[in-house]
Amino acid sequence: MVELGERAPSFELPAVVGGDIDSRSLGELLGEDVIVLMFYPADFNPACDGQSSDVGELDVFTMQKDVTVLAVSPDSVYSHRAFAERYDLKVPLLSDTRRAVAGRYGVVDDREEGRLVQRAVFVIGLNGRIQYRWATSDPYERPEVEPIRVTIEAIGGDSTALSRYRVGHARYIEGRRAFTSAMNAFGDHEWMLARSDFERARKEFEEAAEEFDTAYRFSETGVLDEPFDRARSKSNALWQAADWLATAADEFSSGNGQEGEAYREDAQAPLETARDLDEPIDPDDITDDGEIVLEPDEETSIMDEIREGDDESAGGVDLLEEVEIDDGDEAVETRGLETDAQRRAREYGGKGVEMGEADGAAADQIAEAVGDVGPVEERADPDAGQSDDVDDSDDDGSNVADSSDVTDEEVAEIAAELEDDE
Repeated sequence: MVELGERAPSFELPAVVGGDIDSRSLGELLGEDVIVLMFYPADFNPACDGQSSDVGELDVFTMQKDVTVLAVSPDSVYSHRAFAERYDLKVPLLSDTRRAVAGRYGVVDDREEGRLVQRAVFVIGLNGRIQYRWATSDPYERPEVEPIRVTIEAIGGDSTALSRYRVGHARYIEGRRAFTSAMNAFGDHEWMLARSDFERARKEFEEAAEEFDTAYRFSETGVLDEPFDRARSKSNALWQAADWLATAADEFSSGNGQEGEAYREDAQAPLETARDLDEPIDPDDITDDGEIVLEPDEETSIMDEIREGDDESAGGVDLLEEVEIDDGDEAVETRGLETDAQRRAREYGGKGVEMGEADGAAADQIAEAVGDVGPVEERADPDAGQSDDVDDSDDDGSNVADSSDVTDEEVAEIAAELEDDE
């Protein structure tokens, strides 16, 4: 029989999974889950009492995340299918009719009763090595569940946690690239490209969240719990946002603007959640003993990258911008869609205004827009005194910050600047 610490012999066998005939390969599972590999003598063997099967003893582990249970016997897949149906088994049943795999693990039973295998259980760690083994030639003896459970829980530690976190971080970076590309396409009204990139981002973020979740559960060092859990939460929020925005792009591409806008607004909540969470720390900034050598707030956020672009590069999803508007005696922080006045100012400033004429935008348009928007952060606060960087006085010394009037000279100057920008 294979020894503890040895690398588990690889195999691929026909299998019955969920009532369907399929196959299972150990190589495809290694590194993803802890493997509980069970050998049993035969389907419908004397250990079955009519109400339950001996294989069913390990069904409890199928409910545990990051654990895969495989049961092997010399029976055909057709016998396996009837056996699984009889006892409602969820465990994949593998058919080792030649007992070749049983031979590699050293659990062939050559007694005169027939071509059987011993009852045996092996726990295979994420590194592919045997962490637990148990075997018996008595067909009535069943494995004890508790030693198996203890072995599974002992597998992991910071080394395994960091490995899974590293995979999750790579997935997250790919998701971030796809998400940024999708936002740009969304802003350019390239709906199908935006949808494709959002869907790709959703998949990457979802898989990243799974890896971060495993890293969190395997971690033994308390200092890693918070950053691992934060990375999981941020990935979850972003894949949810990407899912909503993919649907929004799909609706816009079909001409359903109202539905598209509704889905776009639904994405606001998870985007806000993601904005409030620091970026996942780089796995290279975590030492082997679980120490963090770089504070997470030194990272660059995906939301920061989006905000650094122009307004349209954010896809028209003005969900995270903070704007100070004048609301009487005190400034009010607003988030979300721009106000009607702000939108008119942007449109009258050259987007939505025909600039073919030499005079550019009409004087009354600019005056109305500037007056409606009112002071913003870049303009001087009338109550705070004159700013060194802002000159809001005209030639005769009058202050225009408190008035919506715009002189003809200023109109001409603004129009000329906008025409140059075009």
